[in-house]
Amino acid sequence: MISYFDYKNTTEEKIGNEGISLRDVEAMSDTINKAYNGVINKYKNKELGFMDVIYDEDLNKYYELSKYYKDYEYIVIIGMGGSILGTQMVYEGIHGIYYNELNSNSKKVYFLDNSDPEKLYDILKIVDLKKTLLFVISKSGNTVETLANFFIIKEKMDRIGCSNNIIIISSGGILKNIAEKEGYMLFDVPENVGGRFSVLSSVGLAPMSCMGIDIKGLIEGARDMDKLCKNEDVFKNPALMNALIHYIFLNRGKSISVLMPYIERLHKFGIWYRQLWAESLGKDGKGQTPVISIGAKDQHSQLQLYLDGPKDKIITFLKVKKFKEDFIIKYQNHYLNNHKLSKLINFEQLGTEGALTSKGIPNISIVLEELNEYSLGKLIYMYEIGTAFMGEMMGINTFNQPAVEEGKIITRKLLEGKSIENMMKNKLNEKYLIEM
Repeated sequence: MISYFDYKNTTEEKIGNEGISLRDVEAMSDTINKAYNGVINKYKNKELGFMDVIYDEDLNKYYELSKYYKDYEYIVIIGMGGSILGTQMVYEGIHGIYYNELNSNSKKVYFLDNSDPEKLYDILKIVDLKKTLLFVISKSGNTVETLANFFIIKEKMDRIGCSNNIIIISSGGILKNIAEKEGYMLFDVPENVGGRFSVLSSVGLAPMSCMGIDIKGLIEGARDMDKLCKNEDVFKNPALMNALIHYIFLNRGKSISVLMPYIERLHKFGIWYRQLWAESLGKDGKGQTPVISIGAKDQHSQLQLYLDGPKDKIITFLKVKKFKEDFIIKYQNHYLNNHKLSKLINFEQLGTEGALTSKGIPNISIVLEELNEYSLGKLIYMYEIGTAFMGEMMGINTFNQPAVEEGKIITRKLLEGKSIENMMKNKLNEKYLIEM
């Protein structure tokens, strides 16, 4: 067995009465069948585009794209949330967090994912726009932060005559209109693919193809996981089992789901998971709060709470057996002598796992032989379809985000000057201010 999903530490056998028994699983058979059939029926009705794109996407167009733009020195990606997080997660997961500094011959990649003017200023000081390939991504084509950053950069590119460097990924709105009017290269986002489920569509594949990512390996991993996740036997379907375990423990008061990778390259995967789980499942007064911790360093900041605080958490460890690089520790007469650094971090994970289990805190381990495009593709797809299963169990619509839209509407009204008077009702009141 190369990579595996290990849920033994959620069972009655390992954590006592707090754990799940075979009887518990059998008692949930109707819930399991409802979740499985709900997802499969939606898939057959063409509602779940994230399950289709891994088979429908023509990768050749992305290979052609990467060849056409191979001479650019910089890549800047503008997007928000699901339009950019997935690409950033894969880029960092494959190349690492210091790739820009370590590889002088590769394109330098920067992610513009906020309306913070200082972030935009810093990126514009680093890149040469004439040598920059710009991806602008928004499914709706109207995401305000994306448009704001794009308009600022577009003005600068127009001024120096390098607007041909722009690629738009959108399905409508002002962004698509601009692309068609200006003749920019345009990639469509399938209508039935939501932003946070879009990393394996053009949203991720187009920019990743220009970043030295093996997109074929990514898709092959997702396809192999899809085969596993279409097995209706919960004991052979890792995504369905993961959803079931989280659902059972949510109903037992475990309202926080902690994802704890023991490899820094998966930090952004945790950030991506945080949006996927929160935005998909947090609605109708229901939900489970996702939290990202990084092992081993967060053993020194968060573990005290996990072990000795409220028993409201379920922990998932992500670990790899084989790191890209490793070191042997040398210091005579010390117990670390002659041990590999990889062994230390993996032993630290085992120590944390053992401590949590002894306290009756449910925890899962997902172990990868190594972290590459294929294994990451499997992991991404497992969490995407697992989120869909979880939504069916909870009886909510996994694929909308009505509360988020309210904030967007208020922001637009403020920018248009339509709501200033109403908002002024909440103006500063010295009665409630403390000087700092």
